[in-house]
This record gives sequence, C-alpha cells and structure tokens, in this order.
Amino acid sequence: MQTVIEQERGRFDQQRRRTYQIAGSLGVLMVALDVVKQSLDHIQPLSVRLIYIANDLFLIAVSLLVIWMVTTRRGRLTTVERLMFMVFAAESLLFNGIVPPLLLGQTLELRWEQTVNDDIWFLLMICTLGFHLFHHRTSVMIVTGLYGLSVVILGGQILFSLPHEPVELGLYSLQVYGMGAIFLCFIYIVSRYRAQSQQLQIEYKLMEEWAFVDMLTGLANRRRCEQELQEAIARHQRYGEPFTICLWDIDHFKQINDTYGHEGGDQVLRQLARLARNTIRSTDVVGRWGGEEFFLLLPCVHLAEAEQLADRLRHHIMGQTVISDRVVTASFGLAEYHPSDDQASMLARADAALYEAKSAGRNRVVGAGFASVLV
Repeated sequence: MQTVIEQERGRFDQQRRRTYQIAGSLGVLMVALDVVKQSLDHIQPLSVRLIYIANDLFLIAVSLLVIWMVTTRRGRLTTVERLMFMVFAAESLLFNGIVPPLLLGQTLELRWEQTVNDDIWFLLMICTLGFHLFHHRTSVMIVTGLYGLSVVILGGQILFSLPHEPVELGLYSLQVYGMGAIFLCFIYIVSRYRAQSQQLQIEYKLMEEWAFVDMLTGLANRRRCEQELQEAIARHQRYGEPFTICLWDIDHFKQINDTYGHEGGDQVLRQLARLARNTIRSTDVVGRWGGEEFFLLLPCVHLAEAEQLADRLRHHIMGQTVISDRVVTASFGLAEYHPSDDQASMLARADAALYEAKSAGRNRVVGAGFASVLV
C-alpha cells in the first residue's frame, strides 16, 4: 500500500519539477524582455527605470534559484514552492500595487496599461500556485486575502486620484480584476477536482492491491497466484515458453503454533516471506497459497533447474529461519508444465510431489514426473 502511495507521490513531484523548470525559464525570458524595454524607454525618469530594472533582476535571480533547486533537488519541493509563493506575493503587492502610485507617481492610465500587460497575469499565477500549495480551506483564505488586498489597493488608488484624474481607466482595471476573480473560481474548482481525482485513483490502486496481496506476509495471495499461473499457461500455449511451479510449506507448523502461539507462527510466516523475496529471481512469482503453504512460479525454467532453485531456497530457510532455538525447515513439490496440463492437473501434480516430500521425511525437494498426474 505504501509503495503505491509513494509511486504516485513520486510521479506527481516529477511533474511539478518539470513544470517549474519550464515556467521558470519562460519567466526569466519575459522579465529579461522587460529589462530591455525599460532600458530603451526614455519617457520615464531614469530613477524609475532603475528601480524597475533592479526589481526585474531580482526576479530573474529568484527564478534561476528556483530552477536550480528543483533541478538539483536541493531542499524539499514544498519548501521551494512556499518560498517562491511568498516572494512573488510580496512582489505583486509591492511593485504591482503600492510602490508605483505612492513612490513613482503612477497615473490611472499607466495603471490600466500595466494591469492588462502583466499585473493581472502575475497575480493570477501566484493565486493559482496558492491553490495547489495549501489545504483547500487554507488556500481559499490565503488567495482571497491576497487577491482582495490587491483590489483594495487598486480601489484606494482610484479614490485618491479623485478629482485630479478621470476614473474610467481605473474602473476598467477593476473590471479586469473582477474577471480575474471569476477565473480564479474556476481554477479552484479544477484544482479541487484534480485533488479528488488523484485521491480516488490512489484509493482504487490500494483496493486493487488489497485484492491480490496477502496482508500478513505482503506476498501475492492465492487469487493472484492462480491468475499468474493461468497467464503462464497462456504464454506457453502461444509462445511455447516453459515454466515450473512449486508448492511448498513449513514442516511441523502446527507444533510451532502450539509451542509459540499464533504470534510465533505469524512471525515464522513473515520471515519465510522476506527470505523467499530475497532469494528468488526478479521474474519469479512467490505467494502465500494458504495457511503455511506457499506457491512459487518459475518462468522459462525446466524441472531440473527448478529443483536446484528450490533446493537453494530450502537451504536458506534451514539456515536463516529460527524461532527461539528451533530451526525451521520446509518441503517442496515441483511440477513442470506439460501441453496436456490444465491449471488443476498441474497443481495436483505439484501437490502430489509435496505430499511425497512430506512422506519421505520432510525438508526436501521432490519433482513430479508427468506420469504422476495419471496416478
């Protein structure tokens, strides 16, 4: 279950990093163009242009820092995002709202021009980021506060401009901010929809995993083992790919339960599950068949090689699985697929080989010949 969640989180983090790399690069390009524009603008006073150029250079430095951090994975991604949000939110309030009218003598006509050129788009970008960085209720409060404060600053500029300037262009700016607020409502709905979809997707994958995983050992359960066996039979029928299955169980498991209790028995089952996962090949399938019995599917392996692999696992179990002072052993029954086999007959042959291993003294590997299915 945790693996599924971590995989989803990893994929989403990778998407976020890639998005910030692209957006940051485009942002650097746009701000660099503004530096060129400010340098060529001889209408505004030099002091005003220098202030804007200095601020543009600061934004370029911040953007390059963000690109470097997300590319080299320096620091947590959430920390980088929130740092970026705070810097850009402060930039929007100061240089799109407070500084121009109070310190630089910005007129309503110039305010209208800057609103449609970049101010509103910069603010919408920051608010969109806020929806994705914080819990949905917190995000609504933060975005509403930031956007509302920006509108209040604009409204204050319009009021203080009376009666020295015509207010029509200021009202046009307010209309643009009103349309931006409607746009943000839709962005919020989309962000909530995406979050809900991602959560449902994770829950679906968890349910799918629960349906095919034995919860005690973490191995494939019997249903999954039967599915893997049926798929192996289909591959053989189509491509002629050989395979062998193995049924194996713990010797004298009832005595272990009687002596050490069910918790001791569960401990042994978990030990064997870990040992089996670490011993088998990456292409093999191991699962819990039921109780103390396990299932092993060995693709592209004939019976003789499968017996060697099973014997290696048997030795690992005997040498590494211990409860208190008691050495745990296991018995193995193998059957290689034959064209006249079906799932039931193949399992019956493997089970008969396991029974033979038990009858012969346990702690051994027995391979079933095809003739045994007729017995």
